[in-house]
Amino acid sequence: MRAAGWSDGGLRSVRIPWLSLLVVALLATAALVRPLRPVVLMALLGGYGVVRWRRLPTAALAAAIPAAAILAWGALPQPLAEPGAAQCADPLAPPAVWRLIEAAVGLVALVVLVVDRRAGWAELGLRFGSRRNVLLAVAALVVVTPLAVLAGGLLGQPEIGASFFGAYTLDLGQPAALLPAGLFAVSNALAEELAYRGAMRVWLGPTLGVVGANLAQALVFGLAHSGADFVGPFVPTAVAMVAAGFVAGVIARRTGSLALVLAVHAAADVPLFFYWACRVA
Repeated sequence: MRAAGWSDGGLRSVRIPWLSLLVVALLATAALVRPLRPVVLMALLGGYGVVRWRRLPTAALAAAIPAAAILAWGALPQPLAEPGAAQCADPLAPPAVWRLIEAAVGLVALVVLVVDRRAGWAELGLRFGSRRNVLLAVAALVVVTPLAVLAGGLLGQPEIGASFFGAYTLDLGQPAALLPAGLFAVSNALAEELAYRGAMRVWLGPTLGVVGANLAQALVFGLAHSGADFVGPFVPTAVAMVAAGFVAGVIARRTGSLALVLAVHAAADVPLFFYWACRVA
């Protein structure tokens, strides 16, 4: 039965909460069970084709496809950089290129959906927002990046890292490493912010409501950070990522822009490149 339309940035949709809940459940399962990720992506793409052919609302399925595409690519084994930090400053270091391709996969899926649904990029938060918002984003990059790199090094200490990532030592003496690290971080952050705080949060809003849609994207985002990178329990990190994803969604909605959360996300991802390409022990 059709319910009243719901509008957010020009979007209109029919309330079909069961379909939205189903796609969220599928994404959550894919995030936890890596071998199922390609299957879930194919199911969502097939479902989108069916509902579009039958001229039914596509928002719920469209909301899940970019994140599903990123998760499916993440199910593939990531190539490693040469040992001993030999490729720490190499712009073509495998981890940087790999994340760039992953971002391209998610962004291509999103572009196709935006064009097909005649949606707008601004409604997904791809805009600068206010001048204050831009200044905060720049400040976040400047302040959070060195703090994140420092924290990444501290996490390698045996008494800390042994519980999560294992003990390691990073080579932080190559300034040129910031180039591939930036490529890695911006690619990852742009794709994930547009997929989760963009498509999922906005396009699930008509059926799950503002809070429900934000909670859904945060839940899947948190579960996606439960991979094989952890040598110990992943629950604390996943819970922290759910909370971070929810707060980021609130900020994105209140500012009408992904600029600030994208800046913080990219800054926080810089040490991940150092972990993959700049480990000396």
